[in-house]
Amino acid sequence: MNIGAIVMFIFGATILWGGAAYFTWRAMKSKNN
Repeated sequence: MNIGAIVMFIFGATILWGGAAYFTWRAMKSKNN
């Protein structure tokens, strides 16, 4: 496995998990309000 593939995998995982956490946070905030 070359370093480029590892970097792309980490970058994609960060985007996916970051987006999921962001939408979950927005849903929880709108529920409280």
